Amino acid sequence: MTHGAAGMPPAACLASRRMLSWISEIAQGIPALISVGDPETLVASLGYLAVFLLVMGDGVIPIFPGETSIVVAAVFAANGDLNIWLVIVAGALGAVAGDSIAFWIGRGGGPWMRHQTGRMVGHERVEVAEHMVHRQGDILVFTQRFITILRLAINIVLGAGTIAYRRYLAIDTVAAFVWAAQGALIGYVSGKLFPGKTWIAVVVALMVAGVLIGIIVLRERRRIVRERRLMNEEGAGS
Repeated sequence: MTHGAAGMPPAACLASRRMLSWISEIAQGIPALISVGDPETLVASLGYLAVFLLVMGDGVIPIFPGETSIVVAAVFAANGDLNIWLVIVAGALGAVAGDSIAFWIGRGGGPWMRHQTGRMVGHERVEVAEHMVHRQGDILVFTQRFITILRLAINIVLGAGTIAYRRYLAIDTVAAFVWAAQGALIGYVSGKLFPGKTWIAVVVALMVAGVLIGIIVLRERRRIVRERRLMNEEGAGS
């Protein structure tokens, strides 16, 4: 039997390429989607479905406002428009779905997919993600959900590795619920602090979330530098 990249069956490689092509077509329509409505409008009109779709999209195309949708929905929940527990469930399921898509893209794509991912998120990030997976293994399955700028690359690299999907899914599900709960907590508390003033609560919650995301991004940039230094030291020592 002939095999494609990284020893994967040709059918798997073809399916992965078709999925990436499908994702690219969706990405071309993102500006139109954004012009139709912002996250607040989408959540207000579609509720839990908007949270699920935006978070899932964020797991595959990082420009979707996944975290923002959870925070906004939680503000609405604080005002009684949505159920906070269902907001968390919708966000967590969307996270698992998006992570799983990235995982299976990595499992089917091999070196070709590695190159395409590098073009999408940066080759340096892919190299750092590979090094982190090599060093941290299963722990990274949990922490990747909180690593905004490396999440997609890590999940694709994990998929290209040897970890069983069942194990990946179990760990990722726990991480997704914790991640969704923290975003929902920010929005819910803001909504309770400004009852009846939805948009003020949304702005305050997003400001808090933005600060936290900014801190995470700065920490992850430092982590990239640290991982790169470790890679260079290991290369020099070999």
